[in-house]
Amino acid sequence: MRITTATQFQQSVETLQRRQESLQMAQERLVSGKKIARASDDPTEAARAERALARQSQIEATQRALEASRQAMSLAESALGDGVDIMQRVRELVVQSGNASYSDDQRLSIASELRGLRQQLLGVANRSDGAGGYLFAGQGAASPPFVDGAVGVEFKGTAGQALAASSETMPLSVDGKATWLMSLTGNGVFETAYAASSTAPLTHQPRSWIDAGRVTDPSLLRDASYTLSFSGSAASGISVTVSRSPAGTPALSPATRPFVSGQAIEFDGIAVTVTGSPASGLDTFKVSPATRDLSPFGAIDKIASALEAGGRTAAQVTQTVQSGLRDLDSALGTLISVRSGIGGVLGKIEGASARLGDTKVAAQAERSAAEDLDMVEAVSQFQSRQTSYDAALKAYSMVQRLSLFEYIR
Repeated sequence: MRITTATQFQQSVETLQRRQESLQMAQERLVSGKKIARASDDPTEAARAERALARQSQIEATQRALEASRQAMSLAESALGDGVDIMQRVRELVVQSGNASYSDDQRLSIASELRGLRQQLLGVANRSDGAGGYLFAGQGAASPPFVDGAVGVEFKGTAGQALAASSETMPLSVDGKATWLMSLTGNGVFETAYAASSTAPLTHQPRSWIDAGRVTDPSLLRDASYTLSFSGSAASGISVTVSRSPAGTPALSPATRPFVSGQAIEFDGIAVTVTGSPASGLDTFKVSPATRDLSPFGAIDKIASALEAGGRTAAQVTQTVQSGLRDLDSALGTLISVRSGIGGVLGKIEGASARLGDTKVAAQAERSAAEDLDMVEAVSQFQSRQTSYDAALKAYSMVQRLSLFEYIR
């Protein structure tokens, strides 16, 4: 076979170009630290790296959402802690107001402090989240969610919770309505209250009070309201009559019984205690099913208003204190329960963050395995290809000297 000088030149140049291209690729990989510069270098490993990168990006987005939830829940937990402290101070003042030696002026001073604490509590309920929103706005509100109106504090936000849009469902706010305005009245099952008879004059001052009551037999409970009315006198003996509304069956038995101050009155699985000397035909007490519409603001308003009224009997003061403490404890229990729930959420966030951190490290490792360069191997390849390129240059220079013109010269 005849090999011309031109063919030799062409083959040498082609070999030199291939070696130069291979050396350049090795150099690029060495500089970038990546074994895949473009998808065509290794489609399988490139796809593997892209999947790992997508998973890493998703994890980072979820981590940002968790951090936002962590901040919001931490602020809400701190706010509820402040609310609990205020409520405990309110409770101390209410207990203090029951001191029999206190004058009307002293109770008026306590009522004034209670009003101030109520405003502080409202400020806690309307606390900002630092990002233009409100911690207890539920699903969102452009203005403070709690408004003090003529009928008391009202919720102007959207009930429910705002949730982080991520694979880990975590809250970004607290349901303010459920937290601040939806505690159970009474003892959680039923509510007791003094109610003057319709025939009682405005100047009538009761000398008896009722406690919060208790459940003695849950199986006998009815969805009914009750009225306790009294007849007779201290001299002849006082009787108490319990009437049910709606009446229903079976009838209360006995409906009327002797009244003894401080002795439990039992009916339909309920036991209540009336203490003092109820006036015949003038004093009545109501027992009604508990409702979920109690707020700490309303409870404080009710207590403060009662303490601001002067000339009240010891029985009225005792009723105010007992009923007030009952309502405050219910509202305080709700705040503590919500705060405890937020603590649980923060614990879940910590666990999710740790889990996502481990998953992110795994994704980074997979991406690194797919596209990162083995530097020892890369240096070795670069040196090998450099040697091959040097050999190709030397061969090309020898081919150049084989030309006829070089021989004649």
